[in-house]
Amino acid sequence: MSGAVVLYVWPGEWDLPSLDPECLTALCYLKYSQIEHTVQVVEKHWDLLKNSLPRLTFKNEVYSGIDEIIDFIKQNKNDEFLLSDKNYPDMLAILCLFKQKFIPAFNALCWLDNENTYSVIRKAYGKHLWFPFSLIKLKSIADNAKNVIMSGYRSSHVQFESINQHILYESKECLNIISTKLGENLFMFENKPSLLDAYLFGYLSVLYKAPFINSALKSHLLASSNLCSLITRIQREQFPIDKEEIESKRVKELASRMKFLSWLNFFSVKSWFKQTSSSTTSKLTEIEEWEKRKSQLVALSVALSAMVVYAFAIGFIRIDVIKTDVEYVEKN
Repeated sequence: MSGAVVLYVWPGEWDLPSLDPECLTALCYLKYSQIEHTVQVVEKHWDLLKNSLPRLTFKNEVYSGIDEIIDFIKQNKNDEFLLSDKNYPDMLAILCLFKQKFIPAFNALCWLDNENTYSVIRKAYGKHLWFPFSLIKLKSIADNAKNVIMSGYRSSHVQFESINQHILYESKECLNIISTKLGENLFMFENKPSLLDAYLFGYLSVLYKAPFINSALKSHLLASSNLCSLITRIQREQFPIDKEEIESKRVKELASRMKFLSWLNFFSVKSWFKQTSSSTTSKLTEIEEWEKRKSQLVALSVALSAMVVYAFAIGFIRIDVIKTDVEYVEKN
């Protein structure tokens, strides 16, 4: 295969090569297809904001999204990667079941469960995007996830809260079927990897590794030891953990936090009004310094007010008003 294949993915998190399940699926499927490729971790904030990931480039062609990337791999993969005619339809059937029953529940956990959305997922994605661009990008992903889930229901009056338990139940049943089919085998079919195994690794590894809080779906996965072993084995064989890379990443995160704290210290009121030890400072200089700091305070107040208004406008901050009916009874 002539030409350079480059796969662009979200940065890694939780000891995974990427924090995004679709990026992990594409990474895993490319590995198993034996197509020579280069992985480019996208760390530029603007690129993460405006472009969809995963994204694959080959020659002058660009393939965006997991579906286009999978179609490209299928057209160019090694012939030995194909399953037999007997097992290929069964693999597609279980993959279809996984997409219809498990992925909606997984997306609901990540993007519609307030506790896990803000404590786990938004925190992980948001650290790679500048504020307020992180709000724009993550709200777009959350809205898309909700629209995809609700599109399976005909009535427009159906609320997510009323179907959440049903979605969770179906996802557990789906995992039971997959776990039973896997048994003690190395992979789902013929003891050789397939697209289904790549999807399982992409989504289940995030569910397995991310620190979700009080998640019934994660607890159900942990109870399926063979699925957990599949995830662990695929990561160990295809994406071994590089301790030096992890340490380097932690150093970068620490440096970023220290930079943020230095900015807070710069804008702190204490630093603005700290008196100089020099007794030779003139009264005029003090007045000029006060005027300068006052202008900075006004600018900071305006900026904070604009951020709060923007957060309300996109729904990041929400106030729920609960109305109660009060019944008055006249005494005879």
